[in-house]
Order: sequence, then C-alpha cells, then structure tokens
Amino acid sequence: MALLTIANLSKTYRTAKGGEVEALRNVSIDVDEGQLVSLVGPSGCGKSTLLKILVGVLSKTSGTISLSGQGVSGPTGNMGIVFQTPVLMKWRSVLSNVLLPIEIMGLDGQKYAERAHSLLEMVNLSGFESHYPWELSGGMQQRVSICRALIADPPILLMDEPFGALDALTREEMNLELLRIWNETKKTILFVTHSIQEAVFLSDKVVVMTPRPGKVDQVYDIDMPRPRATMVRYSPKFADYCESVRKTIYGTKAQGSTGTGLAGTE
Repeated sequence: MALLTIANLSKTYRTAKGGEVEALRNVSIDVDEGQLVSLVGPSGCGKSTLLKILVGVLSKTSGTISLSGQGVSGPTGNMGIVFQTPVLMKWRSVLSNVLLPIEIMGLDGQKYAERAHSLLEMVNLSGFESHYPWELSGGMQQRVSICRALIADPPILLMDEPFGALDALTREEMNLELLRIWNETKKTILFVTHSIQEAVFLSDKVVVMTPRPGKVDQVYDIDMPRPRATMVRYSPKFADYCESVRKTIYGTKAQGSTGTGLAGTE
C-alpha cells in the first residue's frame, strides 16, 4: 500500500518579468511503506523542486499529495529532510543540532534526549555528543543531519542529493551506512541523486524524470536481493539496470529542448 501518493503534480514559477517557467508537469509517483525510491534525471528537471513541495517549502500549482491517505497541502512534521550539505549550526553541539527540530516544534527536549542518544549510537557517533560540527568530517556531519531528520520519528525521509558533496570513497561508505540505517529504522525514503549507480544500488525503485518540465518518463523496479554489499555493483544485473536507466536519460535529453546536464554516469 502506498504511504506517499503524488498525483498529477505540477509547478509553474512566475518570473520577475511576468513570464512563466514550468518546472513540473503532471508528476505521479507512489511510494510504498518501507520502500527506498530514488529520483534521477537531467539537472533542472525538478527533482529538488518536488522535494521542496513535499516538505512544504514551496507551494504546488496543481495536483495532490497524500500521506497515509491524508491530503498534504503545506508544512508537516511527518516528513524529515536531509540536504546536500549538512546545514548544521556551527555554534551548537552535535546533540544540540540533532534536537533542533524538537526545539523549533516546542516539544520537550529532555523527553527526546534519549532518542537523540540512540540515533547517534545507531550512526556510530556515540561519544561525539558534545563535539561541534567543525570537529567532524563531512561524512560524520551528514550522519548528524540524518539523525536530526529522524529525531521526530517521521514516517518518511526525504533526501536531496545528501552525498553529492562528499568524495567518492566517503560517498560509497555513506551509501552502505544509509542502507544499514534504513534497514534498522524501516523508514520510507525518497532519495534524489544525479548518480545512476547510487540510485540503482540503494533503491527498490528508480524513477527517471524528463528534462524540464519534469515528468515521470520511466519507473524501474530494482529486483536485486537485500541486504546489498559493494560487490553488487560488479554484477551483470546491476550493470544492466544502470545501462537501462542511462539510455532512458540520454533518450529524454535528446528529445528535450530545455534542461541542462545529464544524470551522473559514474
């Protein structure tokens, strides 16, 4: 059963000169409870715009969003989000950064402190509660941001290119870390990435979007056993999935008249 249903979602921006830019057109996606679903496509196809609409930062032009069968039309505490950069407050400790959403929502911080410690233990950051962001590596900072997104126990986690700023080795490590966290928390995750390999490696389903205006071009169900280890990347089946996604992206890019850049083909 779909936990998140996006139906015929469209977004048109008004420009400063009075014109219009259509970012998304009739996007429909179902994300089942417990699934990890990735969005890939050319730069500018509206992947990040879609996540901002889901979390309530942007308004939609038309269409519907429902979570557990209930309509969503604005900001909600039922979705956590992780950005490309950790966006940690440099003057706050690790523990204080994780508890920030609780503070903003006016909830009892002491009540959630135990959960914060448990989340930090889950991502192997026990002992770093009193450290500050500048004392941590990039991968460690992103682990903190994942804990912050999970602190209020949202049913769905949105991730907007969370590992895009990391070096290749750290990114591969964080892919494995995310799968471990996902397996432990059983969260539903909608994951935006420019990397085809990352999308295929992580996901139950890969949604390929067209150049702007972004539409759903193709959906690939990734039928590979879990848990997945790094060696999966060297299997013929993995290569076939990556090639299929790549051909779809190149095909839509060739047909599109707008949009810049292709999804990563690493």
